[in-house]
Amino acid sequence: MNTEPPTGDDLHRMLVTMKQSVLDRAEDRQPAPRRRGRRTGIVIGVIALLGLGATSGGVALGMIPQPFAAEPAPTTSPSPTEPAAPSTPAAAPVEETPDPTPTPSATSTKRAFALDDPSTWTISGAEVGPVAFGGDVAAETDDLGPLYTAAPPETCPNPNVTFFEAQDEPTITISQDAGKIVGITIDGLAGGRSSEDAHAASPTTAEGAGIGTTIDELRAMYPQLEETGTYGDPGGTFSLWSVQRDGRYVTFELGNDGVHVGSVWVGPNAMPPYEYCG
Repeated sequence: MNTEPPTGDDLHRMLVTMKQSVLDRAEDRQPAPRRRGRRTGIVIGVIALLGLGATSGGVALGMIPQPFAAEPAPTTSPSPTEPAAPSTPAAAPVEETPDPTPTPSATSTKRAFALDDPSTWTISGAEVGPVAFGGDVAAETDDLGPLYTAAPPETCPNPNVTFFEAQDEPTITISQDAGKIVGITIDGLAGGRSSEDAHAASPTTAEGAGIGTTIDELRAMYPQLEETGTYGDPGGTFSLWSVQRDGRYVTFELGNDGVHVGSVWVGPNAMPPYEYCG
């Protein structure tokens, strides 16, 4: 069966046949005069249709029943275009940063603190070894017990002074006031000990100063070192050199040679007592 719509002469013949068929039917029906207006409208509509058909086959085809129309060609939906992947910039070269070399910290040559080893004790304005300033005399000096022995009271008639002695160790003199420790003296040259031996066995400051330290070493350790008095020759034998620590004086007294420290006093005054028991 041919489903193509008529064109050319075939289309013209089909339109003429339709026109004749419409006119014949209108003649057979012979409508009453009162319906004249309706027939006239039909005839005018047919003529208009034929005129349109003669003028444009495309318009006439629009009036042909649907079976004559060709099926619409299938349309293809455009496939979605995938977005272009963003370009990745070339990675910057990785530069390895070497780990910083740790700065070696200064290590102390002092041995760990031990009650029975005065060479491990530190002299400061707050304490000397296990004995703290301002503490109760009985409680603080009790820590000296493993090594030191308190001298008998008759050794020194001054009730505010107590000597603590131990064989081959520096002498510790405690000064008190109202039962509280206010001053401490370390004397390491007693018994004819050499400066080197006394230094090795005695407490020292954090900077390393103590019994046996020379005056030149003191000046190098403490730029602020001051001569605060003397019980002998000025600038020599028994002269006193002081620095301040923790609200107290740390005073170094030179020995008989006027060069090496013979004793260390820590207390509220720069000068230690001239006579402890007098």
